[in-house]
Amino acid sequence: MYCQRMGAYSTDEMLLMHFFQDSLAGAAVAWYTHLEASQIRSWKDLATAFIRQYQYNTDMAPNRNQLQSMTKREHESIKEYAQRWRNLVAQAVPPMTEREMITIMVDTLPTFYYEKLIGYMPAKFADLVFAGERIESGLRKCKSEYASNVAPNNNRRAPMVGTRKKEGDTHAVTTAPTWMKTPQNA
Repeated sequence: MYCQRMGAYSTDEMLLMHFFQDSLAGAAVAWYTHLEASQIRSWKDLATAFIRQYQYNTDMAPNRNQLQSMTKREHESIKEYAQRWRNLVAQAVPPMTEREMITIMVDTLPTFYYEKLIGYMPAKFADLVFAGERIESGLRKCKSEYASNVAPNNNRRAPMVGTRKKEGDTHAVTTAPTWMKTPQNA
């Protein structure tokens, strides 16, 4: 209903030009306020000036090759990486499908994640990120368990670096059951 009422004003160029500034923010507002009024006589003039000013955003939009060559930073969580990657995807022209985003994102992940996710094809990008977070959580858990198992026991003294064992020290003792022993001279 609202759109139908507003449709009547879509041909009113003066009204469109008046409210155009309300759609701007930041540097675009500064650009708009410095426009020469004598150069903008119609809605078409304003649209052309705006496109000329901000065309570089389209020209510099990331392409699929750039997205495929992105990598996850060493101390970046999978969620942080996905957000950074997705922000660039939003600028891609033409827009990417959900399946294409998922496929390319998996291909950019480090080997550990890639091997775990290669056979997984979720319907939504968010589900892929969730699966990556679970892998990341498991990896952190395994690392902490590994560290606690490897930590030196306080009851044992760690050998000093560069020391040698005394000759004749026993390192291992093995025994075999008597039934396994072969007779010396049959």
